[in-house]
Amino acid sequence: MTTIQRIWRLRSTLLRLRATRCLDCGYVSFPPKAACPKCGSRNVVREELPKEGKVLTYTVLNVPIKGFEDQAPLIVALIKLGDARVLAQLTDVKPEDMEIGMEVVATVRRTAPTLDGVVPYVVKFRPKEAEQRITLTASSTSTNPASSSKTNKASESGQTP
Repeated sequence: MTTIQRIWRLRSTLLRLRATRCLDCGYVSFPPKAACPKCGSRNVVREELPKEGKVLTYTVLNVPIKGFEDQAPLIVALIKLGDARVLAQLTDVKPEDMEIGMEVVATVRRTAPTLDGVVPYVVKFRPKEAEQRITLTASSTSTNPASSSKTNKASESGQTP
């Protein structure tokens, strides 16, 4: 567990997927580092990682660590985002539906409470196909354009449809 102060200091990194790229060897590290972990150079620049990636490998924790008990089973994956590799929790997926190579997209979700009882939000990943299902569901429940135009015309004239 951590404190709300630490979450506050790291908010731009945690919520925006910021990394550093070494200008000498090209290595991308997440979270950002002051020096390249591969070659030791301090010649690094910050960059934002893409929001979509692929699962390289994953594990399922049926007995998660303290603070994450209500999220069992907890799925943690190594995700390739552009040139970087990010270790993150997956959400909106069952362990039996997980597969290596699955396309995922970043989303902001609640995480375990901090030592001072605050529940922060962090970036987690969900299957990209789940995002497509959400979009399709939202478009299928939208109002009929013909009925909404009747409502608009009626409200303009001060009448009820």
